[in-house]
Amino acid sequence: MDNNFLLIPNSPDIADLPPAEAGALAAAARAGGFAVFELDGAQMKTKPALMEHSERALGFPGDFGKNWDAMIDYLGDMANFHDNPKILIFVKNPSEILTSDPKLYADLRRICGLSCDNAREWSRSTVILKFVFIS
Repeated sequence: MDNNFLLIPNSPDIADLPPAEAGALAAAARAGGFAVFELDGAQMKTKPALMEHSERALGFPGDFGKNWDAMIDYLGDMANFHDNPKILIFVKNPSEILTSDPKLYADLRRICGLSCDNAREWSRSTVILKFVFIS
């Protein structure tokens, strides 16, 4: 699989994939040198829980501010603190977030997109940050 895989039309940074395809993508991404991380929507049904889970699961440094601005910054900077310019983040059970709090789900997707934009801009397009929502 090509390291610059296409995700979904009109959204090169965020994909929605079924579990079977996500598993194959994770394996191919790892083989292509990506650092692969997983978030669990079942543990992110509220904003505080989302921030706490993201901090742990994504290995954010201890000074993470646990707000949307900090989330954008830390996601966009993951390549630096994980020493890998290729980051793929899976979000399993995203329907758990959507069911619990549709606004939180929409905010998370928006934040993911902004983080990808920031990572690309800050790195002058040397960092690849992608998200896959497994549904």
